[in-house]
Amino acid sequence: MTTDLLFVHSSDELYGADRVLGYLIDALTEDEVRRCRVWLPSDLEHGDYPLCVRLAARGVRVDHVPLPILRRANLNPKGFADLSRRSLAFRRSVAKLSPKTVYGTTSATLPGLAALAGDSPRLILHNQEVWKPREAKLLGLLAERVDRIIAISKATRDSMPQRLQSRTVIVSNTTPDPHNNPGFTNLSDIAVDPLRFLAAGRWTANKGFDVLVDAWNEAPVGELTIVGGPPPSGESIDLRRLVGDSRHSDSISLLGEVSSIEPLIEQAHVVVMPSTWDEPFGLVALEGMAAGRPVVASRVGGLAQFVNDDVGWLVEPSNPVALAAVLGSITYEQVVEKGRRARREYSEHFSPQRFHLAWRAATGLD
Repeated sequence: MTTDLLFVHSSDELYGADRVLGYLIDALTEDEVRRCRVWLPSDLEHGDYPLCVRLAARGVRVDHVPLPILRRANLNPKGFADLSRRSLAFRRSVAKLSPKTVYGTTSATLPGLAALAGDSPRLILHNQEVWKPREAKLLGLLAERVDRIIAISKATRDSMPQRLQSRTVIVSNTTPDPHNNPGFTNLSDIAVDPLRFLAAGRWTANKGFDVLVDAWNEAPVGELTIVGGPPPSGESIDLRRLVGDSRHSDSISLLGEVSSIEPLIEQAHVVVMPSTWDEPFGLVALEGMAAGRPVVASRVGGLAQFVNDDVGWLVEPSNPVALAAVLGSITYEQVVEKGRRARREYSEHFSPQRFHLAWRAATGLD
């Protein structure tokens, strides 16, 4: 069977960008799924919950390929030489497959898209990152010949060079509606006291979990659960040590990676995203809102564009004292009211149905 749409993805996990790829697949018809293919990188080991298993169960053909993925570890002469070799090999492999469209799902896939410039496939980039000024120069050059760019937020679009923004459409992320799950747990179904807070994501400095633990040390306000794990490459924080050293460690549960955070959100009152950088979107926050849980989030990037005082609380990033003050001020009555508004905001603006229509229109599938 011919391949119409080739997705090129930069990891094989189940974190934000990985889940978004799954939502793109969900927007395809069954015939389109049969005619699409996903290439995942072969240079990283599988985690406990690899994306490839989820995609294969969906009926998608998945291959692990030596892709030219831009990683911080290869931003050196040797790394660039390796990227060049992989890019040439990638171009030859794509030519053999002859897809109509090649879809890079993250900015890290741009070396591969740049290698295809001038060939016949239509090139689409799904920008799920906020480009820093220095990065934007290189990424902008690599994206010069991309036909269409889809940005997940205004923050991601505005971080790109002006010349690329005319080819860019903003399609905000989505998440499946948890209310459709059998046995969904409403806020009213869990105990009022103590208040339970949930944070989830990669244990890197830019996710702000160290700031969260520092804030919790000011005065615990209930129970805190942190989910995730260190990245397969790049720097991470020693979160286990920070939690172990906390004088309130008995009220903090540190979990590893899980296949889904939905059950954990359903047992929480509030979702916390203490990011210290320009978060491109903040999928965990949206997952909380979908479940009717309010969100405490840093006033950064895409997070600040859909989390507000109606659906939660915004705090300045990297400020544990300010974060502690907000966490300590939350009442159950506020949780219920803001959670109700959060659920309404999700239903009106971020439902899968809206996402599917917007994404298909942006990509030209409809």
